[in-house]
Amino acid sequence: MFSFISDLFRGDDRVDEEKYTRSTHAGAKPTRTISYDPTLIQALEKDHQTLVEIFQRIWSEGFEQQNFRQLAHLLTLFKSGFQAHLIKENVRFYVYLEQALAEDVHTLQIVKDFRTDMNEIATAVVQFCKRYTHEAFTPEMVRDFRRDYQKIGEALTRRVTLEEDELYTLYQPS
Repeated sequence: MFSFISDLFRGDDRVDEEKYTRSTHAGAKPTRTISYDPTLIQALEKDHQTLVEIFQRIWSEGFEQQNFRQLAHLLTLFKSGFQAHLIKENVRFYVYLEQALAEDVHTLQIVKDFRTDMNEIATAVVQFCKRYTHEAFTPEMVRDFRRDYQKIGEALTRRVTLEEDELYTLYQPS
């Protein structure tokens, strides 16, 4: 099973990896290992829409209705979709940008800061999902959920807006 997953993610990247290793060992400029994908930004934005819809359903179908089984289901769905989005963004988007912007130290640092910020948000989101994936809530959990849901929602709204309005504009064919 593990080798299947490794092979699935590896694909033909081994050839690119070998070329990259050879070029960097020879002192040459590294070759690109991730190609530009004209559909990537659209796919990432679609992920955002789906995640926002699920996040809203967590409140309306789960918490407001006090349907903690549905809430747990939606949190699990949100967490897995969020993690899949992060993998896509980290592997295909950020790696490409870091390669394309290798000569632009200032912009590259901004991209790296965005990536670090997203990793911190991701940790908070995953902890939130794990904490509240229960089919029964104590009164304290109900109180805390309201506060935590609002904080996570604000962080995600801010992040999605920044990504779509600012960061994704940097993704261009080179």
